[in-house]
This record gives sequence, structure tokens and C-alpha cells, in this order.
Amino acid sequence: MFKRIFTKRLWLALVSIFFAILLFLTANSVNYSSRNHTSGLLQTYSHTLENVPIDIKYDSNKYFISGYSYDTEVYLTSTNRVKLDSEINDDTRHFKVVADLSNAREGTNRVPLEVKNLPSGVSAESSPTTITVNVGKKKTKTFRVEGKINADQIADGYRLAKVSTGVSEVEVTSDEATINQIDHVAAILPEEEILSKDYSSTVTLQAVSENGKILPSIINPTKTDLDVDVEELSKKVPIVVELTGQLNSNLSDIRYELQTKEAVVYGKQAELDKTAYVKVKVNISDVTKDTTKTVSLSAGNLKVSPDKVTVKLTAKKK
Repeated sequence: MFKRIFTKRLWLALVSIFFAILLFLTANSVNYSSRNHTSGLLQTYSHTLENVPIDIKYDSNKYFISGYSYDTEVYLTSTNRVKLDSEINDDTRHFKVVADLSNAREGTNRVPLEVKNLPSGVSAESSPTTITVNVGKKKTKTFRVEGKINADQIADGYRLAKVSTGVSEVEVTSDEATINQIDHVAAILPEEEILSKDYSSTVTLQAVSENGKILPSIINPTKTDLDVDVEELSKKVPIVVELTGQLNSNLSDIRYELQTKEAVVYGKQAELDKTAYVKVKVNISDVTKDTTKTVSLSAGNLKVSPDKVTVKLTAKKK
């Protein structure tokens, strides 16, 4: 009897243990599944920002910096779409990219780019992660201003007549080594301009070396007026008269006299070089007495001034 009771209790204990283990495994399985399901709902968002300005920290009273990138690319990620969108938008952005040159020395420095002021839940990485900056002692000097027009910016058939600028001198700030290389400050005609008429506009000033290399600097003022006068290529040539037609039978001769003996021709240099005179043809078939005729002047592809000339004809009778 006692043995039977013991056996029954043992069997119940084993069954209880079995169900306890089964419940534990089932609970763990459900819990894991739940965690897996929740994890699957957390989507990661990303966005790449281009042309993000770099905030460079340095002693601007003591140093002048150059040779660096003004902006960078930033890769943003977050599981919070609202926060990510806030950082994407220029107007609501909190973060900034900083290059700290507080401990930099004169010369070329490689400094890391740090993304600062990021809100929690948003991560960022800049590309590149470092930039190179040239650091030199700051110096300011006054330089003359010259207008600069390249020869190929004057249209064929024209020449440069006059160049003037709104200011004659400006102050230039750069590092000492660069200041020593500057020859003058140029008011440069925009490269897309090809002049066949006078030009007048405001242009940006640039510090240049003796051989025309543009050098890094801060110029005050930064712009000036540039006035460029051009004129057509020209050449003064004699006017030659050629009498054409049949001389009247009652006349023995016709003599002519030009009111204007020279003309100015305008055009491309190659055409001018080939032109030694302007010929004017005067038809005398209808001439029976002293008279004057006004005839047009032409010279192929060249423009002629004056475009007409008066010829006095003197008739000599037989």
C-alpha cells in the first residue's frame, strides 16, 4: 500500500516537472518571437547631405588660412524619421561640421572634421573625415588695381581701345608668404564675354602674381566697376576713280575731281591687309557737259566710311 502511494506521487511529480519545463520553453519561445517581431518594426532611415558648410575654428586676428574645402558631405542615419528630417532641413538643423585649428601651427595642417550638436538617436559621418588647411601669419597690404582682358576676348575685327576701373588701389589680406607673391589686383573681364562693343559692369577683384596666377586672399573692396572700350580695326586708303562707259562723240576727254580723296575701311585684319585702295566706278556714258555725280563706295567684306563720294566731272569738247 505504501509503495503504491509513493509510486503515484513520484509519477505526479515527474508529470509536474515535465509540464513546468514545457511551459518554460513555450514562454521563452513566445518572448523571443515577440522581441523578434518588435525588432522588425524598427526601420533605419538614412540620408546623404552634400555641400554642408565647414565651420573652421582658428585665431582670425593672428592667422590667415587657405587651401581648404569650404564644405563636405555628411551621411545621416536614424530610426526616428522626424529627427532625421529635422537635421536634413537647413532651417531646423542642429548639427554642424567643425574643423578645430586652435592648436594648429604655421604651414600645412591636416585636421579632423567633427560633427557636433547631433540630437540623440541620430548618427552622422562626414566624407572626407579630415581636411588640409594652410595656416600662415596674417598680413595686409595695399596693391594697385588693373583691368584684365584676354586677347581672345576681343572679337575678330576689333581692338582694345581703353580699360578703366572704379578703384585704383585696394587692401589685400593674406598670409605673409602669399602677400610677397602678389604683383597686383586684377579686375578680370568674365571669361564668357567676347567684346564687339563697349563693356561696363561690376566684376570681382582677384589678387594675382606677376605671371597671372590667382592667389588666395581677402580683398577690400571685393568688387569694382570695369569699363572696356573697343573699336573696329580700320585703315585709311586712297580712293581710286575708274571711268566706265562710252565717251560721248562730241567730247574729247572727261576729267574728274574727288571731293574726298581718302576713305577709312573697317573689318578683320586679314581683309585690311589685302586692301590698298577703294575703287569707285563712274559711268560717263550720259555725260555731255560739266556735271557732278554721287557714287557709292564698297570694298568687299569691309565697311567703308564715307559710304558715298561726290565726283566732279569736267567735259572737254572737241
